[in-house]
Parts: sequence; structure tokens; C-alpha cells
Amino acid sequence: MTAPPITYQNLFLVLESLGFTRMPTAAATNRHVFYHASTDTILAFGRHPGDLVTPADMLSTEVHLHARGITEESLESLLSAAVLDK
Repeated sequence: MTAPPITYQNLFLVLESLGFTRMPTAAATNRHVFYHASTDTILAFGRHPGDLVTPADMLSTEVHLHARGITEESLESLLSAAVLDK
């Protein structure tokens, strides 16, 4: 079974489920900034929600989530669960 494609919208939903809040940005920019208050972590992405997540963003996000103690679960696992729950 092939894993479904992962979009930034899927990633954004997972981040929100982990306690991140979306920070306001100018509507004209394509920036999406998320803040995790209890760990003082900021993650920012410059992609459209419908774009597929790049390997670099997958790795960087997972490293930050693990290093900050937000989750021990793999990002791929979290994203797969989010896509399958739709």
C-alpha cells in the first residue's frame, strides 16, 4: 500500500493537534507560522497549503518536534494518521 501524498495542510493540522497555534501573517505573503507556547517553539513555512511537503521540511519539522520534547512519534506516522482520519 502506497502512502497518500502529504500536503502542507495535512502538516498544519498535525501541528495544531500537537498544541501549536497559527500566528497571524500578512494575507499577501505565503507564510504560515506556528507557535508552541509551552516549549517556545516557532515553525515557519513558505508554501501553499495544497503543496506537497518537501523532504527538507519533513526532516526539519520532525527534528524540532523531537528536540523540543513535543512528541516522540515520527512525523510520518502522525501525518499518515491525519490523512487516514479524513
